[in-house]
Amino acid sequence: MDGLIKSVGNSFLATSTIPEEIAGPCKSHDCKVNEVCIPKSQNYICVPLLEGFAERGKLFVNVVLSDVLNIDVGVGCLVSQDKQTGQSTPYSCPSSLTCGAGAGVDGIKSPTNMFHTNDELEPFWWVNLGEVYEVQKVVSEKISKMLVHVGISLDTSQMELCGQFIGPAVTGQVIETSCITFPKGQLVKLTSVNAVPEAFHLAEVEVYGILDII
Repeated sequence: MDGLIKSVGNSFLATSTIPEEIAGPCKSHDCKVNEVCIPKSQNYICVPLLEGFAERGKLFVNVVLSDVLNIDVGVGCLVSQDKQTGQSTPYSCPSSLTCGAGAGVDGIKSPTNMFHTNDELEPFWWVNLGEVYEVQKVVSEKISKMLVHVGISLDTSQMELCGQFIGPAVTGQVIETSCITFPKGQLVKLTSVNAVPEAFHLAEVEVYGILDII
């Protein structure tokens, strides 16, 4: 390109010199100051600043933000709350309890509010995040073996293993399953693996991830 000078160090470009057309759908966006406009086909979405600059599970923000504002740039956001859910089998629980699939992501951490399946060898529960995310970790409580998969289909063979927990653990202990490779997917599936048929129930599941914009 004409007019460029070979140099070492940082280079700066005034945004006023960039044609607005290259912004695509974000040309006339109404995102907030602390949000980033992300083009999505013919439209756009506004995502939090820390989500907007994500690649391979790492957040790229100015070093000043990390040092001065003490922002943890290595942890994604909670992306599962109030999202669509499902489970392998329905369970008919007493009226004093809440035990539908949606109870797993409603933000209520109570022993009377949970998702609950019937007794099975490998009962499972899933949440649809609504968008494709790089999943970093899943936080729950479990006292036996549990597998966590991520993908775009509920077929486990088509999903990537995030991680697993092999108990036992103390009842009510918080288990943080960190993903090995930050798998990308819209569906997160938790499967309980048992030697004999058992019910699968958790009070709350928290999926942390970063919106995949690459």
